Amino acid sequence: MKKMVFFVFMMIVFVLAGCENTNPDEVILPDLEGYHKDEIEEVFEDLGVEIYFVYNKATVIEESEMFIGYGQFYLAGDQFNVTQELPIIIYDEYIDLSAYFFYDEIDYDGPYLDIELYNGIDPIDPRGGYFSVENPICTDGDTAVFDYPNDIYQLITSGAKSTRFLNMDTPETYPDGEEEWGKPASLYTCLLLNDAEDIILQTDPGDNLTGNYGRLLAWVWVKLDGEDQYFLLNYMVVRQGLGEVAYEYGAGETISYGAYTYNEWMHLAEDRARADEYGQWGNLLDYYWDYEDDSPNENWN
Repeated sequence: MKKMVFFVFMMIVFVLAGCENTNPDEVILPDLEGYHKDEIEEVFEDLGVEIYFVYNKATVIEESEMFIGYGQFYLAGDQFNVTQELPIIIYDEYIDLSAYFFYDEIDYDGPYLDIELYNGIDPIDPRGGYFSVENPICTDGDTAVFDYPNDIYQLITSGAKSTRFLNMDTPETYPDGEEEWGKPASLYTCLLLNDAEDIILQTDPGDNLTGNYGRLLAWVWVKLDGEDQYFLLNYMVVRQGLGEVAYEYGAGETISYGAYTYNEWMHLAEDRARADEYGQWGNLLDYYWDYEDDSPNENWN
């Protein structure tokens, strides 16, 4: 009986011993949260592990060269063979977000859609009337695609059935033609369209129904969450300093809200953006632009 007890005891000791890491070539990876590069080097020098650093840019931390994680899917607590080289991912520089422009929460100071004044006017001929659209697809800061009423859809000859916003222009975003401020303008327009509870397009009697490439030309009105009125998206994008007044050609000169024509409202938007130094009119930078290479910063998209 004593021999049996001793045998069981030795088996338990053997099993427990086997559960511990007795391999001298392996270490347990420590938790390095909050560690900096020099501290990380000290830790692994003591552990006898060769490491190399993989660098990522920081956008939200306040100090440089901080630990992000282990490379090759290693986690803190994993066993690691000291005969191998261990990748450590850290931030290599601090990006001061205060140097970049982000959309301001501006109290809307533009025109509203006069529902009664333009109700009943044919949007096709003589133009100036309006209609609802759904399912916006953003193209860039001054162009989008919608689901249109059938009679409007049939008259748009562009392949994408797109709408070009009147009296404004934003920098380009198409591949290999990207321009500074194009991405922020596109994102802001997409934000407004996707957040809108209702979208109305209004044509203009002072311009054609369609323009270059067969695109519909329109004023874009959005009713945002919690608002009773329709805001003019064309105005809002320019007011943020993300576009400028362009391609006027008579559009906005014969339709108005309050004391100003639509065209005058658009110039007010640009004047106010310039005075407030918003977007491209200020000293802050485009977060999505690499100023060293003068090209889009794909790492931040």
